[in-house]
Amino acid sequence: MAYLRLHHVNVTSDHMPTLVDFYKNALGLDLLPSPQMIATSAAGTDDGNEAWDNSAKFFDAGDGDELQIHATQRQPYLAAQEGHSVNPLIAGHFAFRTDDIEAIKQQLTEANIPFDDWGVWSVEGWHQIFLTDPAGNYIEIHQLVGDASESQE
Repeated sequence: MAYLRLHHVNVTSDHMPTLVDFYKNALGLDLLPSPQMIATSAAGTDDGNEAWDNSAKFFDAGDGDELQIHATQRQPYLAAQEGHSVNPLIAGHFAFRTDDIEAIKQQLTEANIPFDDWGVWSVEGWHQIFLTDPAGNYIEIHQLVGDASESQE
């Protein structure tokens, strides 16, 4: 059985400035440098019509490499737009990191658990799959691949 470890919790909002302000200023979490993103959302506006970068923000939640909070703009139509069945940015999700995504996919298949393989889609070097648990909670499992895996060694 492949090893999983909690990596991050993704929280979504319709208003990124408020969400980022909460985690950065109210909770005092340190903002981490964003990894190289592949999929990004378009810039939006805050309530004052000021331009705002709605791309994901990453916060240190105890270990900047292995325990994070990811704040993202809610995107209710993302799965349909990308041709997938599971939408990781509709209500947030929690994420595990693994060193063997293929073994995880085989495990899930053998247990008849459906999952949606997004490949390397959002963060450069992260092969991501998404699924839901029996209670409807969204789960991401990802593996560092390519150059990203080499930089972690």
